[in-house]
Amino acid sequence: MTVIDPQQEPSYPAPDEDALSTLAMAASNLEAQQWAVDRAEQVLTDLVQSAVSEGLETGSIAAVAGLTTEQVEKMSAEGSTPNP
Repeated sequence: MTVIDPQQEPSYPAPDEDALSTLAMAASNLEAQQWAVDRAEQVLTDLVQSAVSEGLETGSIAAVAGLTTEQVEKMSAEGSTPNP
């Protein structure tokens, strides 16, 4: 019978360096993509607000931007990003 010491730290296999490297790269890529999406949403919001202030019709802006008229109205009123 094997006696297990409850004070002993469990031994885990050594992490695979390739797996950790792949994980780190994936996390880095995700962060970069999230930053790019945030920036693209801000640019879209700015352009929608500019189009509204120039007097373009909400329906036309929505059609061109791939948004609903409600999203365009919200973006122009609050400066928020679209919520698909």
